[in-house]
Amino acid sequence: MTMEKKIVAVLGATGQQGGSVVQSLLADPEKYHIRGLTRDINSNKSKGLAAQGVEVVQADVGDAISLERAFEGAHSIYAMTDFWQSMSADVETEQGKAIANIANGLPQLEHFVWASLPDGRALSAGKYSNIFHWQSKAAVAKYIRDSKPRLWGKTIEILFPNYFENCVTNPGVYLPREQSDGTYLRSFCLNGKTSLPNAAISDTGKLVKYLIECGYEYHKRTIAFNSQSIGEIDKLKVLESAYGISVRYEQTSEKVFRESLEAKMGPVTALDFTEQLMIFEGTGMIYDDSAFVQASKLPGLKLKTWEDFVQENNLLSLMQED
Repeated sequence: MTMEKKIVAVLGATGQQGGSVVQSLLADPEKYHIRGLTRDINSNKSKGLAAQGVEVVQADVGDAISLERAFEGAHSIYAMTDFWQSMSADVETEQGKAIANIANGLPQLEHFVWASLPDGRALSAGKYSNIFHWQSKAAVAKYIRDSKPRLWGKTIEILFPNYFENCVTNPGVYLPREQSDGTYLRSFCLNGKTSLPNAAISDTGKLVKYLIECGYEYHKRTIAFNSQSIGEIDKLKVLESAYGISVRYEQTSEKVFRESLEAKMGPVTALDFTEQLMIFEGTGMIYDDSAFVQASKLPGLKLKTWEDFVQENNLLSLMQED
């Protein structure tokens, strides 16, 4: 007897997060019919997914009609929004609410996975109230909890961390730089011992697949996607050991760090970016809240550590770039 495949609709299927979910589910073609949602079904990435057997469907988080069509018949939804697309917390919040409203009306839906972030304003008692890309995602989670009890009963909220991959996409901000004497310098705004939550974005799919295959166990729960809490000094020790180099750590002031970013990304984004780091110095490791399920402690789930990531990637060449 052939088992009916479960339809999983994945928003952002051609991006890093959604793409990881798609690839993990493709490993079980007998279980899942994967519907990859993307704005441009004619892109090379979309065509690549179609060649792998993914049903590629055009959908835009700003177009409710396209979402209704794309979600039709879905048993699971991986839902995410991109603050940086609109640079507006209000816009992202409305997009997330629209997704939730449509998902709430799907009778066959079994799992709704929301890619979220913490409520920095609430966790810091208002001290860090400018982490806009956190606030919008947290507002959507609150909206579902407070006004969509039926959907909340099927929701798994995942709090995303700092990505190890940021070192590859933005090495100038996340990695030490080579100095004229052959040593390396890492300048950053945090005390070197202040830990940040970290994970490989490529492990997103592994985590999502694990959670939906656990049935109802993690519904109405918040998952801290943190494979390793680690500070800058300990990260640098791993780099020193891996590459046989000497790295010095220099803590800059919050003001100097923020001003260095303003030239690259503008004052509002620089403030947002800086506060999302400083909150861990001001309030501690907020991902360790006892109310959260720790992804690193889920039985049978192996997530990449910083050591794993360094072994798999040639970060030294990035540290030597001008």
